[in-house]
Amino acid sequence: MPKILLVRHAKAEAPSDTLSDHDRALTLAGRSAASELAVGLAKADLVPTVVLVSSAVRALQTWKLMASALEGAEVRVCEDLYETDVDGLLAEVNAVEGDSGIVAVIGHEPTMSAAAAFLAGSASDTTSLQRVAHGLPTGNAALLEFDGAWSDLGQRGAKLTAIYSSQALY
Repeated sequence: MPKILLVRHAKAEAPSDTLSDHDRALTLAGRSAASELAVGLAKADLVPTVVLVSSAVRALQTWKLMASALEGAEVRVCEDLYETDVDGLLAEVNAVEGDSGIVAVIGHEPTMSAAAAFLAGSASDTTSLQRVAHGLPTGNAALLEFDGAWSDLGQRGAKLTAIYSSQALY
């Protein structure tokens, strides 16, 4: 059964007048959280085969810190994931070809939580739905499962099963 991990990048530096939003880096706490999230996902046997990463520095750093615990993925940096909406995220996922068991998308709010809510069908975990309704916190991942091809994934076509953080499974 194919799975998708919608990962919000880890905690980044505060916005400033001297640095573009695209170039904000992770904080020290964010760096630790990204590494810890990856270890938790690996322990849960949620190692992605394909990773779609926003081009923003904080998203790229999140994946770089996660990669050592989640080795072997095909990584694609997707410029369009930086300032996209649910339709844009879904277009990237729908373009994945083949039998990729787990696709991870590392991006930003509000798109990550909106995509999780959009994809979540009626069999989804109620607690996880409530969590994404309030936004996906930095360094968290929403796990969804579905039957079918990546090109067919759409509204209410998946089951939201869990939210992972650097601290625990929710």
